[in-house]
Amino acid sequence: MYDTQTVYINMDDSGQLVQNNPSELIFVYGGIYFLSLKDQENFSRQYKALVNLIKPKYCNDFKNDSSIESSFCRNHTSSSCKYNCPELKSNMLMLKDRRRLLNFIKKFNTSVAIVLNSKLKDYIFDSKASKGRYKDYIIKREVKKIVENLISQNKLNSKIPVKLMLNLDEQTTLSNGYYDLASSIKEELQFGIINYNYDISFPPPLSSVDVKIKYKNSYYNYPVQAADLLVGEIRHKYYNYLKNNNFELYKSQISYLSSSLYLPEQK
Repeated sequence: MYDTQTVYINMDDSGQLVQNNPSELIFVYGGIYFLSLKDQENFSRQYKALVNLIKPKYCNDFKNDSSIESSFCRNHTSSSCKYNCPELKSNMLMLKDRRRLLNFIKKFNTSVAIVLNSKLKDYIFDSKASKGRYKDYIIKREVKKIVENLISQNKLNSKIPVKLMLNLDEQTTLSNGYYDLASSIKEELQFGIINYNYDISFPPPLSSVDVKIKYKNSYYNYPVQAADLLVGEIRHKYYNYLKNNNFELYKSQISYLSSSLYLPEQK
């Protein structure tokens, strides 16, 4: 008998799935993952400490109150804070603060999916439901990529049951009417899929998998906060690549990623 192998995956997105918007050329989904709850909790504790060192300079209420010292932010809990301090989001941080947090994140397993809006089929943008289904597809593809990479690195044994614990930023994700996202991920990872249009089958990478999904408020969940910072940074680097057309520079800047996926795949 073997213990179940558990992977903890924390994800957020950056950008929007929209057509013909020059400021929204790409949509990025991804985050950070761990092979044990202990590793995830250690990350959360250390990342929270970094955030609390940086947060005071972004809290306007705090800056306008001279009655307390900055150490207050390092020694209290969110529930006891009398200020409505902002969550540290990627697009609000000064370069040195963003770099400080990213340098810590880079020490861990990270993954992103980069979606080129201009290459997507028109029907994906038809409704909120169709965009929701495509987001589910992105998540499913990225989770599969993470699992396959871990197997290839001998960090997961495909013959031993696996439990996937997904923490996703709070958002509306719509099923396709037949099954929910967790069931869809399980179906592909444990049973495989068949593309009847092209008569192609994709064998399952795992013999047994259980998938649990929880939607988290990123203000209180530090791995999901880190996912927001990561995908925002990758989106920024990809835009720079589109401007300067220097793919080698872009590739070197994202080389720390454990896995990356580009959608839609070009045939």
